[in-house]
Amino acid sequence: MAGMVPSFITGANARISVGGKTFAYAADVSYQVIIDTVPIETMGRYEAVSNEPVNYSVSGELSIVRYTKLAKSIANQVTPPAGSTGTGNGLGNVTLSTGQLASDHINPVNMLASQTWDLNVYQKTVNSGSDTAEVGFINISDCRFNRMSGGLNKRGILVDRLAFVGILMQDDSFAAGHSGDIDLSSG
Repeated sequence: MAGMVPSFITGANARISVGGKTFAYAADVSYQVIIDTVPIETMGRYEAVSNEPVNYSVSGELSIVRYTKLAKSIANQVTPPAGSTGTGNGLGNVTLSTGQLASDHINPVNMLASQTWDLNVYQKTVNSGSDTAEVGFINISDCRFNRMSGGLNKRGILVDRLAFVGILMQDDSFAAGHSGDIDLSSG
């Protein structure tokens, strides 16, 4: 079927943006929204009357394929991501759109002064001919990195895994809003 454009979202047609910039070479991103609930129980009943929400939280992970300044100078084929200094793509070499280093979130010296960032995932689409555009379909607002780990094996490459927490998640099917923004007085 010539001329058909796939509409499924895949890693091949997605771009991950952290703090307004394409973030390093993110190999994957995952997220979860959790609504904690508590059962409301009454006298004379064994079962709960209802389960009421008490917390909304967003968390996730993304993986970064790492390279160093040495790898860049030897291969000269690695294109530094936007915001990086060209000396590798570790967190200490990537500046977010806030002007801060991405490593400020995991560096005890800078933790309290670090600012939140938004995570966005865009789908690349083909308009007509070879023109491409990007459509945002996932947004997680006010994120902070809260865990970093890495993995390297004998035949593999170094991959940093970065965990984050956020305030609200929305996608192309709904927009989450702050619960304090609703007016409960109007019926």
